[in-house]
Amino acid sequence: MRVGDSYEEIRPGPELGQYVECYWSRLDFSGTPNHHILPDGCVDILFSTKCGEASSLTVVGLMTSPLARNVEAGEGFFGVRFRPGMASAIIDEASLLNDRIEPLESFWGCRARSIFERLAASSTPKEMVGLFEEVLRPTAALDCSLQVMSRLSNTAVPLSRLASEAGLSERHFRRTCVAHAGVPPKYLRRILRFRRAANRLRTIQRRSVQPNWAHFAAFGYYDQAHLIREFQEFADCTPGRFVQSLQRHDNLKSKHDEPNQTK
Repeated sequence: MRVGDSYEEIRPGPELGQYVECYWSRLDFSGTPNHHILPDGCVDILFSTKCGEASSLTVVGLMTSPLARNVEAGEGFFGVRFRPGMASAIIDEASLLNDRIEPLESFWGCRARSIFERLAASSTPKEMVGLFEEVLRPTAALDCSLQVMSRLSNTAVPLSRLASEAGLSERHFRRTCVAHAGVPPKYLRRILRFRRAANRLRTIQRRSVQPNWAHFAAFGYYDQAHLIREFQEFADCTPGRFVQSLQRHDNLKSKHDEPNQTK
């Protein structure tokens, strides 16, 4: 996160916790040119503002490649981040939105327009969370197919074991994952593994230590070449370049921070 950002995550309530990973908000005071959004295996509902004025309410599908865009000064975002494969229980067509951003109104019609108006009238992220806790309701029961999707984030458990414990054949499990997430389970696992590795690098960077690339075998990478190939596909750069980009952002932050600024 760059200097001038205000970022916050809020946990969902117990009724939606199996479907929603978190609610999040971000306000970029100074603007971020060439801001990179990386694949994380999730679908988001995204409410956007410009200088405090509501601008759009969209659905951001599961991403298979990084997205770069310029964020203008004063742009704000509030998002509902669904757990991998779980958005389809609330937005029927979510699995068809891979690498696409579509207006929520295309799926929910006047219901989406009402939500947009209520979000525009909200003054805090907490109020927006309360709205989504009210309006988000699963259209599909939490059956065995959704339950197995909810466990995909645990990348330590083999896919064959997940399928077996859900009473599904591996072929049925693959069809289930494509139906809910739009991609096969092995591919979704690759994205989730990359997400864990990228988050680990962010943590290491914050601690100002050098990463030990050999330790990344614990994430399921065969060797450093495997790790590099995955980062080139999902981040459009090598792990080393990824760390350098984090360092550049931190250096920019240190140049602009005021002495009494709260971290």
